[in-house]
Amino acid sequence: MKCPYCNNEMEKGLIHSPNELNWIKGEKKRLFAKASFYPDSVILSEFSAIKGSACVAYNCATCKKIVIDYGENT
Repeated sequence: MKCPYCNNEMEKGLIHSPNELNWIKGEKKRLFAKASFYPDSVILSEFSAIKGSACVAYNCATCKKIVIDYGENT
């Protein structure tokens, strides 16, 4: 994948967590809770007691940016 910021090649990997991964609208820090508690949240990866949670992500070492593909479950 090409970086959308600098057009260099990005390295494919995973964002991994022992908890559900979600994106919550806004910049205010909130209590840790399931995405379902927050309107307009996006679940990046459902929790699995065996595997944890993970989503595909691409790293640009040049820009120090991560692009997450949450449509592809791991």
